[in-house]
Amino acid sequence: MSSSERPIVAITGLNGFIAIHVALRFLKEGYDVRGSVRSTSSADQIKNHPVWKEWIDQGRVGVVVVSDLTGDLTELLDGVESVMHLAAPVTLNLKSYEEFKGPTIQGTLSVLNQSTKFKTIKAISLMSSMAAHFNPVPNDQQIGAVYTEDSYFPYDEETARNFDPSNPFANVIWYCAAKKYSEFAVKEWLKENKPSFSVASLAPPMTYGPLLHLSSVAEFKNGVSGSQPGWLSLIKGKDAEVMQPESTTYADVRDVAEAFYQAAIKRKDGIYLVASDIYTYQMFANEFRRQRPDLDAYFPLGNPSEPTPREQNFWTIDTSKSVRELGLKYHTLEDTVRVTLKHYEKIGVFNERPGSWAERV
Repeated sequence: MSSSERPIVAITGLNGFIAIHVALRFLKEGYDVRGSVRSTSSADQIKNHPVWKEWIDQGRVGVVVVSDLTGDLTELLDGVESVMHLAAPVTLNLKSYEEFKGPTIQGTLSVLNQSTKFKTIKAISLMSSMAAHFNPVPNDQQIGAVYTEDSYFPYDEETARNFDPSNPFANVIWYCAAKKYSEFAVKEWLKENKPSFSVASLAPPMTYGPLLHLSSVAEFKNGVSGSQPGWLSLIKGKDAEVMQPESTTYADVRDVAEAFYQAAIKRKDGIYLVASDIYTYQMFANEFRRQRPDLDAYFPLGNPSEPTPREQNFWTIDTSKSVRELGLKYHTLEDTVRVTLKHYEKIGVFNERPGSWAERV
């Protein structure tokens, strides 16, 4: 198939952890990828990154510098069939609810508004978050709770806006509220605009798996972000402390990528919770040691008999909608560990002295 015959998918934030997996999923199905990044230096990193080499050499991946998603997106969107919006313009290191809300909502609405100008676009998949649907209270205060697409973060905007910024929990409240009201903004936009393309929002919890955007130990040391810092607690050496998880259920990055792909090709509308398996960091540490006893010195012992979330009847996520409508078949924790350790080994993480990560992080 020539380049003029292949469909094109646009992906915002192409250099991100999840975005790379989404891009590879589309590439392997015969799509070309046109991705956005925020700077020329990020574009150069993609062009020099080994994970992209074969695709760039084939002319299958193009990169567009978009410093602000509220600006003109013509170069990114013109002629594409699907749009995958994954760019995350905010971190947890902000100082007010408005700092979270503005970039989260305005970037998404800009992508939607500008997509209406291009008749080739048939589907849009948006990155949301389980944060929009979750009540962030301690696990033992929500025994047996089951979250669905109809569950929502319980605080309204006024509560979030007036939350004490000196409270160490404030940025979590602001982040969750911004994700919730971003979903609400999308729903309102759909009612008002009734677009010809489908719009699906995918909402995973903490997301783990091979960090393909990091191709060396040096990049790994400097580039771990989002859901990933907890993983560093698992390679700090046998005597390191095992962290308590932020969640009880995680998403394998490959499952999130599959959800983006399936929602697009099936032209699905609506919200989908995406979650692969229950976990604690202790469960991951146990599985790391089970699969790679030769690397035992790297993995913390912790308390191998610690009860699992299922044994404690902690909250869970109902993913039946994603299974039923998107056809997802979720990976297990064992699968996630296997591919993650394989990538760690490939980029040289285990060439470092056991425990040396504790000196840096």
